[in-house]
Amino acid sequence: MTAIRRVLWVVGVALGCHAHAACTFGTSSEPSLQNVFDSMLPTGSLSATNDCLDDGADAKWVATGQAVATIVIELAGFASQNTFGIYDTADPTKRATIFVGSDGAGTRDTVQITQQNGHYSVFDNGVWAANFATPTFGFFLTTPENNTFLSDTSLNGDHGDHMYAYQGNGTTFTSGSMAGQSFATNMYLLAFEDLAFPNTDRDYQDFVAAAQFIAPVPLPAGGALLLAALAAMWTRARIRFARTATV
Repeated sequence: MTAIRRVLWVVGVALGCHAHAACTFGTSSEPSLQNVFDSMLPTGSLSATNDCLDDGADAKWVATGQAVATIVIELAGFASQNTFGIYDTADPTKRATIFVGSDGAGTRDTVQITQQNGHYSVFDNGVWAANFATPTFGFFLTTPENNTFLSDTSLNGDHGDHMYAYQGNGTTFTSGSMAGQSFATNMYLLAFEDLAFPNTDRDYQDFVAAAQFIAPVPLPAGGALLLAALAAMWTRARIRFARTATV
């Protein structure tokens, strides 16, 4: 029985890559991310702790149409200086800025990624912004402390997870810059922490943006094969246990 429990635990961990994670927060004198969610969505409809995507699942993204990004709220001391945008996952130094410090809550931009002559051109509100090598992108936030934090945690110099992502659940925004709009399933709330680890309050409400018509890039094929192998191991273990139990 012990062997079966161990296999079940491994399978559960692997499957968790597709599920929601339990996100952690620090202490801050400012409103919490949960307070922010409850102020603009039906109270309790979105959990800051339990509804965020797994860290590996929010690293890379693709557009499912013309992506629309909107600043939901910005409570950071760096609000007038932070910049937000997307970067090329093939070369993270290639970036397209979407919002600058002078942009406030409610500012809305439309981003289009178009394949042209062997590369992908990024247009922000119809104006060319950058050329990417692939259509796959990540999100970044740059602060006046010369820190740039990427959605792919493995690329951050402090090895910290600076972006929590939350998928739409079909409710309606009740207040704020998104009031009256649907929190559709093809929309994600992107919540950033703008201080470097370990000297951070981990409140993740410094910059919150809504991005629609995007989707996280799924696990690579290798990950799917690993899950299949673990599932097969679990099935064989159950059969062996059943045979042993009947002897």
